[in-house]
Amino acid sequence: MFLNNRKAPKELLYWNALDLRSNLSSNERYILRTLQKGYEGECLYDKIFDEIGHENTYILRDIYLSAGKAAAQYDSIIISGNRVVVNEVKNISGDYRFENNNWYKNGRELSDNAFAQLSRAKGRLKKLRNECRLNFEVEGNLIFPNDDFRLTTENQYVLKETVLRNHMRKYFRQFKDERLSANAMNIAEIIQENAVENPYFNESADIFQIRRGLYCGQCKTFDLYKGRFQMSCNRCGSVESNETHLLRAMGDFEILFSGVPMTRSALLYFIDFQISRTAVYKVLKKHCDITGQGRNTAYKLKYAEVAEVIAKIRETQRYKDRITQI
Repeated sequence: MFLNNRKAPKELLYWNALDLRSNLSSNERYILRTLQKGYEGECLYDKIFDEIGHENTYILRDIYLSAGKAAAQYDSIIISGNRVVVNEVKNISGDYRFENNNWYKNGRELSDNAFAQLSRAKGRLKKLRNECRLNFEVEGNLIFPNDDFRLTTENQYVLKETVLRNHMRKYFRQFKDERLSANAMNIAEIIQENAVENPYFNESADIFQIRRGLYCGQCKTFDLYKGRFQMSCNRCGSVESNETHLLRAMGDFEILFSGVPMTRSALLYFIDFQISRTAVYKVLKKHCDITGQGRNTAYKLKYAEVAEVIAKIRETQRYKDRITQI
C-alpha cells in the first residue's frame, strides 16, 4: 500500500511557475522538460503498480532520506517483511549501452550513470539500516517505463537490476506474494522518521525580473477582466473567484521566492495590485499561519497542495468558479 502521496517535485513546480512569468533560456527549458518527463514516468509507474495491486507491501514514494551527513532521493521504496527494494524510475528513450561500468547513448559516454546512482541509493539505505540497528536486506532495480527505451549490455548484474516497460507488470506481481509483518511496519516508520525536505534545491526568482499579476488557471493567460468578486478570462471565458486567484498566486509566491517572507505588501506587488488590500488580507488570514507583527507580519500557507484546496473551496464558494473546457 502507498504510505504517502507522490507530489510534483519542488524543482518542477518552480520551473513551471517561472515559465509562466519569464522567458526561460534554452538550458532552463531543457531542465523543465527533463523534470516533466521524469515526473510523468513516476506517475506511470504508480498507475501500473496500482493496477497490479500492492496491498502486501508498504511503499514510500519520492522521499529524501538523511543518512550520515548526506541525503539521498528515492523515487520508490518497497518494504515487505525483511526486504527493502529501491526502485529508481528513469523515463528516458533511445538506444543506450552499458559497458565497462560506463553508460553510453549513441556512442557518447554520459556523466550520469543510472546504475551507479542506484548503487549509491542502496548504499545509503544500508547505512541508515546500520545506524538504526535494523534488520533487512536491501535490493534495487532501475525501472524504465518508456517503451522507446532500449538497452544493450553483456553485464548480467545490470540486466538483473533492469526492468523494461514490457516487464513491469510481471515485476510488480512478485510483490503480491509478499506478507506484511510487524518488522515491515517498523522499517517503514523508521524510514519515514528519517525523511527530510529536499536539501539541494534553493533556486529563487527575482521579483523585479518576472511578470507580475494574476493569470487564468485554465489557459494560463494573463488577459483577465476584473469584476467585483471574480475575474473572467478574455481568452477562454473561464471565471474564477478572487479567492481562487489569490490562493494560486500565494502558492506561486512560496514556490518562486524560497526563504522570502510572504508579507501582504509583497503579495500585493506580486499580483500587481489587481485585488484590493482588504480582500488580500482576508484570504491571507483564512489560509495562512501568521508570524510577526506590524510591518514584519508574514504569512505561510497552511497547505502543501494548493490545487487540492482550490478544488475543495469551489464546492462551497458563494461566487462559483466556472471553468471553460479547452
